[in-house]
Amino acid sequence: MELKHLAIRELLKEADEETAQISDKGGVMDIHSGMVINLFESLLNAFERRSSLTHGSFNQENEEGYPFISAFDKFLVNEEAPENFAQLMEAGMSQLAAAIAAPSARAASGGYVIFAVYGSDRADYMLVALVRDRSSIALDETLSPTEVIEVNLEQLHQAARINITTYKQGKDSYLSFIGSKQKGEITHYFSTAFGCTDVTPSRKSTGELIRATRDFCSQYDLGEKKEDIVEDVVSYLERQRSDKQTANLNDIENLFDAYIPPEQAETAAGTFGDFANGGPYNVSHEFQPHTSTINRFSKVKAKSDNWQLDFTKKALGRANSGKEIVFDEENGTLTLKKLPTKVMEQIRIALEQDDS
Repeated sequence: MELKHLAIRELLKEADEETAQISDKGGVMDIHSGMVINLFESLLNAFERRSSLTHGSFNQENEEGYPFISAFDKFLVNEEAPENFAQLMEAGMSQLAAAIAAPSARAASGGYVIFAVYGSDRADYMLVALVRDRSSIALDETLSPTEVIEVNLEQLHQAARINITTYKQGKDSYLSFIGSKQKGEITHYFSTAFGCTDVTPSRKSTGELIRATRDFCSQYDLGEKKEDIVEDVVSYLERQRSDKQTANLNDIENLFDAYIPPEQAETAAGTFGDFANGGPYNVSHEFQPHTSTINRFSKVKAKSDNWQLDFTKKALGRANSGKEIVFDEENGTLTLKKLPTKVMEQIRIALEQDDS
């Protein structure tokens, strides 16, 4: 990753206070400083370790209500100019101060706000994160324990990342958020500050992608290939998650197109992205695969000399779980329930053949 800009400011607010202030300390940092680079790398690693992200886009219908949006567009006119980055940072701080002082965010407290612009071969990004300090123990020159205050980069209280490349391409879901959780929802002041709308949890995007995959197969008569396609989609999500990369509907659409027979290519090829991105699924064009959701759809495979198993984890459960496949560890049995009529007929025929 190439670090292009980095700034640090302080947002002053105690929990339950009605106002927030921006400290005069800090500002744009020297990106060639070893300590600045170390801070950025630690911050980025902390963000990318988060398995649960929410995604969205700017509220373009109400840009006047969210000054950060217009400030971001002005920054993109000349991304290299330090003064443009400084102006964007100030706009972000102003909006954060207003959002955290709102009644709905009264319980939130301030901290250090880090703005970073960086890029790779694939995309350019802007990351904004709220971190706080913590006390730690160090040894002085006499080896006596002494208290030191350090920035806690391991625990991101709030963070937002803008995919600058995706934004320029006019795609949606170029914003990614993390934050404190309450009943599965993010704390909204951080997303409000940046004018984010259409926020979709990565958990929901991952699950809805699988649902869209199954429905698309049914709609285009790909039923015989459905389980193979689902398995390929899950494997793709697992790879992206393992590589700390986001999932992209364009990649999955290409995967689908490989299964579509030539006679359906004109109507079905190149359509899955729009199918999954639209209602009722609303899967983001780009999202972070959600680990526990992926695990639900991963397959269990095993075989012996006389049988073999191949089923998704979500179908498996213990006694009284209501699942289709029930595991009884004490008796060493695996029970199949809710067998389809076609399967029951196949089994009946096989038994009749053995009896004859």
